[in-house]
Amino acid sequence: MVARQPQRAEITVPHANDYHRLSCWQLSFACKSQFRARLIWLSGKQGLALPGVGPGSWDKLLKAQRISNLLDWLELTGEQLASTQGFTSRGAEQLKQSLHMARQRPFRTWLRAMGLPPCGAAKLADNWAALAQRDLTQWQAEPGINLARAQALQAFFRQPEVLALRAQLQLVGVAGF
Repeated sequence: MVARQPQRAEITVPHANDYHRLSCWQLSFACKSQFRARLIWLSGKQGLALPGVGPGSWDKLLKAQRISNLLDWLELTGEQLASTQGFTSRGAEQLKQSLHMARQRPFRTWLRAMGLPPCGAAKLADNWAALAQRDLTQWQAEPGINLARAQALQAFFRQPEVLALRAQLQLVGVAGF
């Protein structure tokens, strides 16, 4: 026998405008799921391809409150990783090595990992400054870039949260930033 509730619980649906390509760069209650997905994308094969870094690693770091910003993990020490519940000393060392590898990844790989909008066959410069200064006309002059893509690319390079990530990458010495 199946018993039904007399009234169904009301579901609160989030506003679509709150969650988009340029949202949830930092951990918050509202962005927990999207932020976690960003971390998984960042470390996955379509991103930085960091060996041994996946959903389980991020879940442990999030649960231990080791990261609240998309790139906080770049500054984690071996001691912090080793003292994070769920990591053995060997696992923490392997994770540390994988996370350190990220600093050596090429600039374009980092852009893709950060969620650069699709840019077709556009020629991308090897540094942030050159790409950030492009205007809509310059983006549209690239093959495969229409007005909508040009606007998305320009918005990406001007988004305050993305600029903060750029500063963080520049600070830790990632080439091109």
